[in-house]
Amino acid sequence: MRYAIIDVGSNSIRFQRQGERDKLVITTRLGAGLAETGLLLEENMQRSVSVISALVSNAVHMGLIPKAYATSAVRDAKNRSEFLKRIEDSCGIQIDVLSGEREAEYAFRAAAKPNGGLVDIGGASFQLVTGQFKQSFPLGCIRGRDIAQAAANAANCDENWPYQREIIVQRVRELILSWPDAAEWTGVGGTITTLAAYSLGLDAFDADKVDAVILSRKEVEELIAKLSELGEARRTQPMLSVRHDVILYGAAILAAIMDVVGMESISVNTRDGMEGYADYLMNHRYV
Repeated sequence: MRYAIIDVGSNSIRFQRQGERDKLVITTRLGAGLAETGLLLEENMQRSVSVISALVSNAVHMGLIPKAYATSAVRDAKNRSEFLKRIEDSCGIQIDVLSGEREAEYAFRAAAKPNGGLVDIGGASFQLVTGQFKQSFPLGCIRGRDIAQAAANAANCDENWPYQREIIVQRVRELILSWPDAAEWTGVGGTITTLAAYSLGLDAFDADKVDAVILSRKEVEELIAKLSELGEARRTQPMLSVRHDVILYGAAILAAIMDVVGMESISVNTRDGMEGYADYLMNHRYV
């Protein structure tokens, strides 16, 4: 029995065959607008339901059992029941909506080092996890973008970026009221792996190379400066094109987390909650 895992995220929907490393990533921006309205917007729902239905069909044709879970955007949305019903009516699959604690736990088990801690930055939330501490916070690259642009009355990240960044920093400081100690920190999620790939100057994503990256706090700051200076040219960068309008917000969240928690550096890992969820399905080891 083999599964196909479908991760219904706030920024992207991902597909992975159990036991394989490659992940298909399709950006649907399901969580866009959630910060302002509390709702999943109609266009984003339609796009996401279409993608999920196609992925479920592909999994069945491959002889795999499709299993899907959803994270912060669906978890927090007032109209999540409508979205979940649309998916079930469209392709017959029921989505497992993870609590923040489960989301944190699966990523931690898949990627963290012994006695280490984990940072997972998604589209609508980020998680801090150790063996004794796990907490999910309602801020990610999509939600952060929406909050910062609304506060600055800006159309994009290139309008008054210093003020937008300060909004992100302030929000992170308001959210993290306590945090764990860890000998070593690992970072997962699209923001962190994209920063690592861009730091290497890659033209195509290479998981082996990305997994070898350790980002210092200084290097994160230098990346933020480079990304800001690029402006609209972010669209033409191979590693940035899909995230050109949200990567700065994710990077600002990472920098603020590192400052609050006192991280000097963070190791990057391409394994994350997808591998953790597959392990849960096979062994039911996690809460």
